[in-house]
Amino acid sequence: MLDFNSPFGQVLEQRLRQEQIIWLTTVDAHGTPQPRPVWFHWDGETVLVFSQPGAAKIRHIYRSPRVALNFNTDAGGDHVGVLTGVARISQSLPDPARVQAYLDKYAAGIQSLEMTPESMLGEYSAVVLITPDSLRGF
Repeated sequence: MLDFNSPFGQVLEQRLRQEQIIWLTTVDAHGTPQPRPVWFHWDGETVLVFSQPGAAKIRHIYRSPRVALNFNTDAGGDHVGVLTGVARISQSLPDPARVQAYLDKYAAGIQSLEMTPESMLGEYSAVVLITPDSLRGF
């Protein structure tokens, strides 16, 4: 488990709880990093990402579960936050309260896609859980 007690760790944990987008980087079959912005939910231990089951990131994770997560910087390139860890594809939904927290966080985004929470969970049915094991940044 990561130590979020340092001043930087506290800032990063706050960002995990408040930010809307995090960049998930997987590695493709050719060894090329493939970053993509994703919606996510942090529960204090794992990062939850829902994905379409046929998405490239799912294939990448099955092949190589080491991933990186990073936040956007500010306009000057400061406020860097990067986590690395291990991703796994879960065969079941997380706790209903966690799913609801995710749906609440992205209610406006889901609506902007002209989806309902139910249709979003139906289309984005692959559950990715990422356990970070290191953090860095400034």
